[in-house]
Amino acid sequence: MEGDGRAARWRRVLERRLPVLSWARRYDRMTALADFVAGITLGLTLVPQSIAYATLADLPVQYGLYSAFMGTILYTFLGTIKEVSIGPTSLMALLTLHTCHNLSVEYMQLLTFLSGIIVTLMGIFRLGILVELISAPVTSGFTSGTAMIIVVSQLKGLLGLSFVAESVSENLRLIAAKWEHVRRADCLLGAVCIAVLLTLRKIKDIKISPKNRRLRKTVWLVSISRNAIVVITASVIAYCLHPSGVGDAFNHISNTTDTVSTPRANATEPIFKLSGRVHGGLPTLSLPAFSVYEGNTTVNFGGMTAKLGSSIILVPIVMVLANVAIAKAFSGSRPMDAMQEMVALGVCNVCGALVSAMPTCGAFTRSAVSHSSGVRTPAAGLYSGAISLLALAFLTEYFYFIPKATLSAVLICAVVFMIDVQTALKLWRQSRPDLAVLVLTCVVSVLWSVEMAVLVGALANVALLLWACARPCTETTRLKVCGGECVQVRPHAALLYLNAERFASVVALAADAAPALPVLVDCSRLQLLDYSASQVVKRMNESFAAREQRLVFYNVTSELAKKLDNVVCVVHATSAEEAFAPILPSETSHPEVSPLLA
Repeated sequence: MEGDGRAARWRRVLERRLPVLSWARRYDRMTALADFVAGITLGLTLVPQSIAYATLADLPVQYGLYSAFMGTILYTFLGTIKEVSIGPTSLMALLTLHTCHNLSVEYMQLLTFLSGIIVTLMGIFRLGILVELISAPVTSGFTSGTAMIIVVSQLKGLLGLSFVAESVSENLRLIAAKWEHVRRADCLLGAVCIAVLLTLRKIKDIKISPKNRRLRKTVWLVSISRNAIVVITASVIAYCLHPSGVGDAFNHISNTTDTVSTPRANATEPIFKLSGRVHGGLPTLSLPAFSVYEGNTTVNFGGMTAKLGSSIILVPIVMVLANVAIAKAFSGSRPMDAMQEMVALGVCNVCGALVSAMPTCGAFTRSAVSHSSGVRTPAAGLYSGAISLLALAFLTEYFYFIPKATLSAVLICAVVFMIDVQTALKLWRQSRPDLAVLVLTCVVSVLWSVEMAVLVGALANVALLLWACARPCTETTRLKVCGGECVQVRPHAALLYLNAERFASVVALAADAAPALPVLVDCSRLQLLDYSASQVVKRMNESFAAREQRLVFYNVTSELAKKLDNVVCVVHATSAEEAFAPILPSETSHPEVSPLLA
């Protein structure tokens, strides 16, 4: 019996750490069919998004696809939320761009590897609480700021310009400097792609009779496959309009590495700026480089990590923040194992680094597609990952013809709705200080850096918290009870070194207004008291004793009573009548409350 119990415990532990074991036994044909449909649908979203996110990170297109299959496949075995899809995201691409700009691909691979290790350790040691230090206003401001940065960074693609810039100001400056080189064909194509993407996004909301199920399914499929439809259509147009002619277009690919970058079009230049030649085939499996040869020197592991800087810490935190938020949103009433989710995310990134993937995490857009597709289990990731592998193996030569304006349109339409106007409006009505934190975080993201935005926002939140603690709400009333009269003081939440002196001054003012009456401190709302505050209370008690006025604390929890022992008079009472009775026993009467100093 003891052996059976031990085996059962090990089985439960194994199922928690390898969740595929818990649902694989119940996997049937209908579930497999539902996951197949959801996986194929997700793949049609994942592939064009991955190509666009690689462009955003200033990486060759194939690196987006390298990042698209490992996470989705591994999450099938390690993940707990069926809707989550691990892969490249706009946020991770932007952080990669800011961290690895002007650095070789080896740095990006090392960033992914180290981020995965840190996230895995956070899960093993249950350090997810660190993410809770980042409040909702900071997250909203950070997300909105990064969305604005991405939109501005993609304007160059819509205008047919080629340059690399990190900040919003640098992007706008270079656009102004190169304005005379704007390509009208790319502008027109980008505008049309944006219009089509936004239109297809809304058609799923058209009300169609429930009787016409086939039409409803068709409209829904077209809507969620809009990225693939637009990218394929634009690529076909670019292929047909290629100046080398349809028959010679692929011969042209083998003779060039990218589109011609001269300012003005000529007879042999494509009408649109194209993605250029893409390295085909599957990636090789290898550990990330822990040293690189640059110029005439070798940069060791320490030098590489120094160049990656604070992003080694920031990227994992943002990964966990995004993934846990998505997991919570789609877990519904089901319990969410945050530890397992972090371990799964970390392992996906560690293994992704072995195939040269950029940092990856979950994405709300892909999770929403999976949810609306009727996904049943995480096995849908196997099919979407397979589509990414097939694209790498057989379709890379066609990626040459994807117009850059189309990829910019896909990115803009994907992130523009991340600008969180609704939260800002809600905070305007409910909490102006939190709105200030949101705006500050967003402004720092746009004008300074996304790395500093999280730090500044978190520090601003701490400052607000300290300010609130330093200015506590303390109620003072004059209370008639038991035939006598007293002054009642009710502190809120906490007495700490930040606010103890202010509390003492409030109590002293109330006592001075009624020097003949005892002061009763109701601690029913007091949850925290530190050593500094207890010493202030001790000095208050000595001051009251010197002028022969009673100071009594009541409604005190057992934990606070220990801290106030030998500091002040504590009465074990739950009401003012009980606390006042030992001081001046008399006939009982109903209490009358009136504001003090009214």
